[in-house]
Amino acid sequence: MDLNVVGDVVVSGSPRRPIRDPARPGDSAFGLLQGGDLTIGNLEVPLTASGERAEKLVTMRAPTSGAAELAALGFDVMSLAMNHAMDYGAEGMRDTVRALDAAGVQHAGFGESISEATRPRVISPGESSLAFFSFCSALPLGADATADRAGIGAIRVRQSFEFDSGFMDETPGTPPFVHSSAHEPDVRAAEALIREARKHNAFVVVALHWGVPFCYLPTAQGPLAQYQQPLARRLIDAGADLIIGHHPHCLHPVEFYEHGLILYSTGNFVFDWCDGWSPDSMVAKEDAHPSAPYQPALLKGPWYESAVFRVRLGGADGPELRLDPIELDADSQPIIPRPEVAASILARFAEASRELDPSIVVDEDGRVRRRVAAESDADA
Repeated sequence: MDLNVVGDVVVSGSPRRPIRDPARPGDSAFGLLQGGDLTIGNLEVPLTASGERAEKLVTMRAPTSGAAELAALGFDVMSLAMNHAMDYGAEGMRDTVRALDAAGVQHAGFGESISEATRPRVISPGESSLAFFSFCSALPLGADATADRAGIGAIRVRQSFEFDSGFMDETPGTPPFVHSSAHEPDVRAAEALIREARKHNAFVVVALHWGVPFCYLPTAQGPLAQYQQPLARRLIDAGADLIIGHHPHCLHPVEFYEHGLILYSTGNFVFDWCDGWSPDSMVAKEDAHPSAPYQPALLKGPWYESAVFRVRLGGADGPELRLDPIELDADSQPIIPRPEVAASILARFAEASRELDPSIVVDEDGRVRRRVAAESDADA
């Protein structure tokens, strides 16, 4: 089964004409979504004109006409469990679900109860079926579904902070180290759901909204938060073929683990202007939010460098992966990069991935694989 996978998607419902066969630098990259058996993205905004605005730093919403646009662009299924899902409450997400259903775009991650929010969406584009889960670890207070509350599927994270008083006296201002681990009851529940889905479907894919945006994670602690690799590996061990990560708004490493593939962060794909989204709204500012005096840093280089991930499931050696690099232009629209920019994106991606697995190789055509023994001997 061939999948096209992209990261965060914000659409405004405005008309566009996708270019079906993009080739020239600067052309729209929407045409890259064509082909394959399924195209998967993360819907980073509720589609609604109703609901009550949540009390949080950044809230966003887009019109329900965005659902038809997603369908026209070629999206088949969207993950909904993300940190902006409940920006306009459960009613805002009910509008979103109704709009997606009417447009024929499938989805997972929101429900009227925890059992519904964590239920997989089963899709059969051909002879084989795929169970698609959507969970969120970047979780605003009260956004997770419970037995009697609508919300999103969650895998909560526990955090503690460690500092060396002697080192911090010598280097004042150094942030403490953040220890994090996935909440064990949530992990066990997800494992059980994945094992059950594995019994009835050829493939299992899990979308995870997690991690830390690049501008907030100190280099000495990054790029992954401590809980991410252990959590992803446990979900692969439970039966998932593919983990699709998003939330950091940049590309993060990939890892081949056992029979599965982990995409730690798939970056951004498109960010249309919508209610609540602007360069000023996407960062915390001291005068507007004294408890979070961060510098405006989100809209920088890594924001604009991304890719379409081509994943093939069902091979004898596990999932196969190839990247088509893309850029986001000044309006955060996806375009085909110049060859030297594409090569630079792939090189940085390869370097980051080798930090996790030194055997990772990224070929010039974007194919990602593990180095075989013969190659290692030749390099030596």
